[in-house]
Amino acid sequence: MKPFTVHRGKVAVLDWTDVNTDLIIPARYLKRIERVGYGPLFFADRRYVQGGAPPIDHPEKHGAPDPDFPLNRPENQGASVLVVGKNFGCGSSREHAVWAVAQAGFAVLVAPGKDEGFADIFEGNALNNGVLAIEIPTPDWERIVEVAGAGGAQAVVDLHKQTVVVQNGPATVEVPFEIPDARRERLLKGLDAVAETLLLDADIARHEQAAPAWLKPATA
Repeated sequence: MKPFTVHRGKVAVLDWTDVNTDLIIPARYLKRIERVGYGPLFFADRRYVQGGAPPIDHPEKHGAPDPDFPLNRPENQGASVLVVGKNFGCGSSREHAVWAVAQAGFAVLVAPGKDEGFADIFEGNALNNGVLAIEIPTPDWERIVEVAGAGGAQAVVDLHKQTVVVQNGPATVEVPFEIPDARRERLLKGLDAVAETLLLDADIARHEQAAPAWLKPATA
């Protein structure tokens, strides 16, 4: 996982509420055993024209983009900061939803309402996979939507300062945010749960060496 310090990117707005993980990535794609190739599956049942969703085994083979889907609009192409509605990622706990978000190119998600913006498991999955999920007060979120909604806005997300700055022409809005210190440190250092555990590898080895014989694994 790459360290997350400062991210600069284009902003897209998808202000739908109660977007569940089955909408983010339909359940049929959970049959895949790979952890790559999920970008084209992001909103697969909404993103393409009718009948154009990719087959399970070939995500690159999809139909034409549906022009009515907000993220397909020309001004949203190449966006890496996604402003979403309340309760994003609700429903089942599938980690695939976060893989789809990240592999579709989004590094930051911004939602309205403290403890209301994201479903808890989705938020944890996002942070564990290096996607910064930010919940901010609804009035601040509305200011960002107002500036970014017309398309073409750029954002600077600074995890050290815990600020989001969104600019679109002469209009600028700066909003502070907070995430738990432990999760913030993991992101800053680029550590997932496994990598964080491996920092204690020497201590684990010493503990195993000192363990009584009946606790040690059998040798051939």
